[in-house]
Amino acid sequence: MTPRLLAHQDLRGLAPEVWLARLKRSVVERVQSGLTYPDFPSAEIQRQFVGSAYEDALDEAGKFYAFAQEAMADRAYKGSTGQGYLDFGCGWGRIGRFFLRDFDAKDMVGVDIDPDMVAFCAGADLPGRFEAIANGQPLPFADGTFRLVTAYSVFTHLPPHLFRAWLAELLRVLAPGGQLVFTVEPPRFLDMVEAIAPDAENAWMAALSIYKEQLPKLRADLASEGICYLASGGGDYREPDVYGEAVVTTKFVAKEAAPHGGEVVRYVDDPAQFWQAAVVIRKRDPNAPKGFLARTIARLTGKA
Repeated sequence: MTPRLLAHQDLRGLAPEVWLARLKRSVVERVQSGLTYPDFPSAEIQRQFVGSAYEDALDEAGKFYAFAQEAMADRAYKGSTGQGYLDFGCGWGRIGRFFLRDFDAKDMVGVDIDPDMVAFCAGADLPGRFEAIANGQPLPFADGTFRLVTAYSVFTHLPPHLFRAWLAELLRVLAPGGQLVFTVEPPRFLDMVEAIAPDAENAWMAALSIYKEQLPKLRADLASEGICYLASGGGDYREPDVYGEAVVTTKFVAKEAAPHGGEVVRYVDDPAQFWQAAVVIRKRDPNAPKGFLARTIARLTGKA
């Protein structure tokens, strides 16, 4: 019996827009030109995790992939000693499948706190390996293993203690020159909550409307701590003490990354591009001059 060829085995030199088109086509045609593309869970599961399904879900992921591609053009990234790619909070593999174009299968890893999603990814013709992790526990990887780490719509849900802990842990396993590309919920999220109509049809927004009474405290927390948290919960493995809606300031992200060698090199808060704000943190070379935190904050806040 002739072994199947998987999609990632014939991608060298493929343009990003062609790759996106092939991934979208895989929704209805998993085998294209003899190559088998990664599988999808049910539309219900897709929407449960990312709010959309199939082509719409891939379109959103494709924008994030394009953002990451720009970060990967960085000179320090290209010179990084890290080899691997880590999809942190991999879910059903929506984001990770895009990076089949950039990494060898042996260097790709996906992790999630949901063992059901890890099991799905492991059997969905996604290359690499997938592992279940526990909140608050160290990742099973050596320092500096990865050149690239992505975390799409993960830090947007973490309470303060886990936000800090996971940011530190991801920077530990990131190699100098490597990039952490992720999303955060910017302060405008609270404005959205305030504007939710009493008769909102969107179930997620309707659920968030109960936090309107807490907005004065949430805004005060954000002003004083740089982070506030709406403990909404999100189902199995996502109790309110570990999963909700986290809103952060740019200064908070830069401040928390700095002690672990992370420097915020890009921050895009543009609703026309992303529902959330997109961030790139570069792992600093320990031999480089210190004292970059003040410069980073000044640049991101327009006070440079």
